[in-house]
Amino acid sequence: MDTVFDKTISGQPRLTELTFDQIDANASVEQIVAGFVPTPRFAQVSFDNYQADPTQPSQAATIVRLRQYLTTMQIGNETRGGFLRLRSRTPERIGPAGLYLDGGFGVGKTHLLAAVYFAAPTPRAYLSFEELTYTIGTMGMQASLAAFAKYRLICIDEFELDDVGNTMLAKTFIRGIMQGPSRFVTTSNTLPSELGQGRFAADDFKREIGEIAGAFETVRIEGDDFRQRPRDANQANVGPLTSATALQTSYQAYQPISKAKLYTTFQELCERLARYHPIHYVQLLDPLEIVFVEGLDTIENQMVALRFVHFIDKLYDQQVKLVVSAICPLTELFAADYRDKGYAKKYRRCLSRLHELLQESR
Repeated sequence: MDTVFDKTISGQPRLTELTFDQIDANASVEQIVAGFVPTPRFAQVSFDNYQADPTQPSQAATIVRLRQYLTTMQIGNETRGGFLRLRSRTPERIGPAGLYLDGGFGVGKTHLLAAVYFAAPTPRAYLSFEELTYTIGTMGMQASLAAFAKYRLICIDEFELDDVGNTMLAKTFIRGIMQGPSRFVTTSNTLPSELGQGRFAADDFKREIGEIAGAFETVRIEGDDFRQRPRDANQANVGPLTSATALQTSYQAYQPISKAKLYTTFQELCERLARYHPIHYVQLLDPLEIVFVEGLDTIENQMVALRFVHFIDKLYDQQVKLVVSAICPLTELFAADYRDKGYAKKYRRCLSRLHELLQESR
């Protein structure tokens, strides 16, 4: 499709239509580290605007525990008084090194994680587990430990052990950070003791997984997925899906407000995602306001499926609108031979977020 320009308020031309070839998705590790803050979707959250389900007491109780945890951070900052405080301003750690927010998708764990970040004393960092592993892999363990040691609080979203490599990496990183006063709060869909189950020979790494789990106090959050109507984790009930013809018409009619729009086929999207490490999907989406995807179909290859899951996560986090046409029902987007195995929770979370994205775009 031809490139289209518009005028911004300043009078400078602005691209309103883009193709993947026009987007530079490369970023240095320094640029990525500089972005360790809550994503646009969670940039304005707090404990006060978390809507706890009154039928699920654990949700309100989690807020109380998180506030208590933050209070111990403040107390730890004040315990070094007199002569010792003059010599060292490093706060002492009081209480557990980390809190592990465990619960199903759609109960508000990421909202609460971002709320903790905003309420915590500085300096602080907020990132996904994937971003953490990428940073360590790029910078090296010692440089990463030195970089993260300056933070009072490290918030890690979607903590999960997918293979032996990131299990050993996570153990070494947590052990190193715990030598100082830094704290952790993390979210996950999997109990600490069950990390890695169904993905690799986790039983052979019980000691390592046990050491990781031992760094955290588990806080369980019960509840249903608020994104689902009806509340069924296996459905993405968004009504009749847009046809390919209607999708093209919607694309032509859509007028971007601040960024650009992009039209792609599902096949082209999957091929493009394979060219980048998922850490760079944010840069791929950064200039976009909305993405139109034609022809969603059952994904037979699990590696392609996992890349698509990461893509939906970033669309969701960055609040980029999504409109799609589909050849198959969304419940059949992930093939039956893998969707209920080791990564089943990731696929269900993806359908949940896909459901919300499509509802928002309507």
